[in-house]
Amino acid sequence: MAGLSTLPPLVRSLRPVKTLEANIEKGRLPHAILLKGEDLGTLESVAKALADSLLIAAGKPESHPDFFTLRPAGKARFIIVGKRNSDLPNTMRLLIHELNQSSNQGGYKVAVVYEADRMNAPAANAFLKTLEEPPPQTLILLLTTRPYDVIETIRSRCFQFKIPSKSAATESVEWREWLTDYREWIQWLHRHPDEARKQPDKAIFMAYGLISRFVTQVEVASSENWDQHKTTIPESMTDEEVEALQIGLRKGVRDKLLIEIEESTRAAAIHLSHHVPFPSQPLTQAIASLESAMGLLALNMKDDAALEGFFLKSLKIWTNR
Repeated sequence: MAGLSTLPPLVRSLRPVKTLEANIEKGRLPHAILLKGEDLGTLESVAKALADSLLIAAGKPESHPDFFTLRPAGKARFIIVGKRNSDLPNTMRLLIHELNQSSNQGGYKVAVVYEADRMNAPAANAFLKTLEEPPPQTLILLLTTRPYDVIETIRSRCFQFKIPSKSAATESVEWREWLTDYREWIQWLHRHPDEARKQPDKAIFMAYGLISRFVTQVEVASSENWDQHKTTIPESMTDEEVEALQIGLRKGVRDKLLIEIEESTRAAAIHLSHHVPFPSQPLTQAIASLESAMGLLALNMKDDAALEGFFLKSLKIWTNR
């Protein structure tokens, strides 16, 4: 099974990937699979490896006539349904039409829907019928880092596999230092709330410094990620699709950094428990505030504005004892 064997060992060793490999060997692959995780790049690598395992004379899936993709496009970055009787590329109608045609080389047809959570309502409604009555020997792979933003009627018709990321968003020294400084900021606020209240300028200055450095880290890590990814872009992609892809990759990097912030928040709370009672309530409130910021970012709020709300709330949360 050349396709899955080409995955990095750490990814191939994941239990969901092993399960998918076993299902292919037993001929029990479902017609629709939702691959969810923190890193869109990892999800894409698994999807392409699955396609390579199924397509006849595969080579690179992107160049295979029975391999199809659908991506968000436009400034709003939505997956759209497209007009009736139109062959406009990168639309749900065209994808459905292609999947209902006979296979070009016999065997499977494989479709990858990137960021399935970005389907607008018309596209999702058109897609449902294909999920309910899939063409024979068709595999549809939906990729998402926000599975609960995929409508329930689509999620319920897919087998779901969580593919955890085995790599950090960035290995930079600057980001490790940022996480250390963030944890120390939380610990100072909670262990010395009176001191923090007496020095609000210091507390706020530290918060805005963290915000500014976070935005810089997102840009640096996104640029590095794009440099690695852009050489693999299919020539058939339009400029609009390439722009949407670049924005999506940046979003993926940012979301992974935010997940690391969540993990660091928990780590700070555990460290605090060595000195004060475990701060369960502040931790819960801080995580809820971070998740709220992530929701605003998903609605295209600027990074610094969403993080400003989170840090200002954190000031109140961690000094309230």
